[in-house]
Amino acid sequence: MARKGNTATVVFDISRTISGASQGFLTGIDRVERAYLEHFLEFPGPVLFLARFNRQSALLDQQSMRELYALIQQNGPWDKPGIGAFIGRRKYRKAAPIRHTVRRLALAWPFLGRGLKAHVPAGFIYLNVGHEKLHPSLWPKLRRSGAGKIAVLIHDLIPIDFPQFSPPRSTANFGLRMKALTQHADFFIYNSSDTEQRMHRWFEKWGTFVDGQVVLLGTDPLPYAKSAPVAPSATPYFVCLGTIEPRKNHRLLLDIWAGFYKDLPESEIPHLHIIGRRGWLSEPVFNTLDTAPFMGKTVFEHNRMTDEQLGPLVKGARSLLFPSFTEGFGYPLVEALQMQVPVICSDLPCFHEIAEDAPLYTNIEDQHAWSKAIRQAATLNGISDGLAKKIPKLPKWKAHFHKVDTILADIV
Repeated sequence: MARKGNTATVVFDISRTISGASQGFLTGIDRVERAYLEHFLEFPGPVLFLARFNRQSALLDQQSMRELYALIQQNGPWDKPGIGAFIGRRKYRKAAPIRHTVRRLALAWPFLGRGLKAHVPAGFIYLNVGHEKLHPSLWPKLRRSGAGKIAVLIHDLIPIDFPQFSPPRSTANFGLRMKALTQHADFFIYNSSDTEQRMHRWFEKWGTFVDGQVVLLGTDPLPYAKSAPVAPSATPYFVCLGTIEPRKNHRLLLDIWAGFYKDLPESEIPHLHIIGRRGWLSEPVFNTLDTAPFMGKTVFEHNRMTDEQLGPLVKGARSLLFPSFTEGFGYPLVEALQMQVPVICSDLPCFHEIAEDAPLYTNIEDQHAWSKAIRQAATLNGISDGLAKKIPKLPKWKAHFHKVDTILADIV
């Protein structure tokens, strides 16, 4: 609940939710923005929702946002766009029905400044938790439109801390946008102490500073029928969850399964389910997924999977495999531990901060150690039995939003 003394309107940016409305599979950041959206749909204080497109913006109240969110959750039905929607790039045309629906429900459209000035009292709090459309030009526009405070949740700084894992253009753009953000924002919410420490290093390099606080993210459990426990699979299997991109290190797992396929009878090889969209800079991995002889036999790729499909699959796994080179938080780790599914993961500071000693931390450079751990976890009396009993005190959304509401009340 917001403090009674906080009368400033919160303008919550939902641009990421809108841009991914029809994609199906949700990333960790997608899940965070949706959790905030659901929180603000029941927020007792004044709140409005801002959806930004390329050159257009929509402002929605709680009632119209509830209607829009119901459509997002069931992926439509969306309004039919006019003939003008069929002119332009394919991506623009594909999003036209969603954009047309948002326009119908909006209090204000299409000008950002005009809509804010007409419907939001000066001194409002702008909040962005989706890392979406953080263009340097946005911040002066918000100030001119009456923004009293600008607050942003920082998920990670991977494109500039680890540029080898991102396209060069993305790294350059991210760096410019984050530097501009540090010059204009009033408060940062950090998802982990590791993210906060990394941000402070950039403060020193850029000669900037923004006040902030670490607030560990909550996580909603994946759905599965608790009354009907998942039956053990005839063949033990593992899951790897996340966008297929270099830092997620799918290469390690594919090399391990290639070794299994070469050295073991197929009946003795555990299965691996790789769940996530294909990303960037991973052509060798994509080639393996498309051509390797073990694909469809012991390794399976799922580019799109609903939470209702994902929950039972994760629940039945011997372990979640999480060999990332770097993470800002690590949503799949928490989701697995919530379901008492063991985790074998790389030895990262944010994982220790969230999960303590529950996972089996394994050196990312030691393929043999990973292979050995997987083989042991695949046995009925393997390491999975011990790991499943180690359930740390995981962060909850209720505690997260209690802290966030306090922050929003205090920064006014």
